[in-house]
Amino acid sequence: MKIVAKPIDTIVVFKCGSKPLPYKFKYREKDETTREIYVGKILVSQEQRIAGQRAYVYDCQSEIEGIEKRYQLKYLISDCRWELYKI
Repeated sequence: MKIVAKPIDTIVVFKCGSKPLPYKFKYREKDETTREIYVGKILVSQEQRIAGQRAYVYDCQSEIEGIEKRYQLKYLISDCRWELYKI
């Protein structure tokens, strides 16, 4: 996987007493096209400290353009910000 660290718009599900679970997200490609991806599976989710900031990191898998791809989403808690970290 390649590190891209792009900000994304995300729709999440909150379950009682649990951390947010990503449902789908949108991001812009280099050519300015917008891509919308539904999160197929969350393989691993964990809380990490990245550069001193708490973050939830989700290893996910979805079908993108007919191909199963793995990627990593990150939620930076202090900034209340989602990013597509690796794809």
